[in-house]
Amino acid sequence: MPFNDLDAVKAVIDDHTCAIVVEPIQGEGGVVAATQEFMQGLRALCDEHNALLVLDEVQSGMGRSGKLFSYEHYGIKPDIITTAKALGGGFPVSAMLTTNEIASVMAPGVHGTTYGGNPLACAIAETALDIINTPEVLGGVEARRQQFVEALQAIDSKYDLFSEIRGKGLLIGAALKPQHASKARDILNASAAEGLMILTAGTDVIRFVPSLVIEPTDIEEGMARFAKAIAKVLAA
Repeated sequence: MPFNDLDAVKAVIDDHTCAIVVEPIQGEGGVVAATQEFMQGLRALCDEHNALLVLDEVQSGMGRSGKLFSYEHYGIKPDIITTAKALGGGFPVSAMLTTNEIASVMAPGVHGTTYGGNPLACAIAETALDIINTPEVLGGVEARRQQFVEALQAIDSKYDLFSEIRGKGLLIGAALKPQHASKARDILNASAAEGLMILTAGTDVIRFVPSLVIEPTDIEEGMARFAKAIAKVLAA
């Protein structure tokens, strides 16, 4: 169903007793952040129908949005959160966070997991959490985002390239205008030739997901290389 479409969600939940599972910020779907109205509407619908609100925070969690988990931007409380990847700082581990009430129905042996806890993974996850969940790291995310956005806006002012720069924190998507949508792969390859690693999200969005503690000088250098890649692609 379309993202941020409460009517579509309501049509499903009216006919089924279920859980609603959603990424607060879509990653592979194009770096699209949910609206305040949508997230609060989901919470209200779940409360009305006694359904669980499950948030997939694998990409948007662990400080990526500038909050420890991105749901904190929306003034809601989910029933379940899933997290992984950044939880282990690159080491394979995942976790499901939930309320005491929901957790009470789970007993040892009723659920298996591929990347569940083991002593080493848990120790690494605890250390990663201690590093990320600090005012210094979380508070620095927005300043770093602004540096990226300003650099992308400067590129856009020169080339009229982007229709939107979106996302939250350091999960950034630069959506290409329709006349440039076919160039996403070319931009990725040209950036790699400049020594810059970027990603795409969907078919027409350039995605930037840097370290939460990336140095401002590295952002400046990286975006200068990105500008060179853009110039080469558009001149071809």
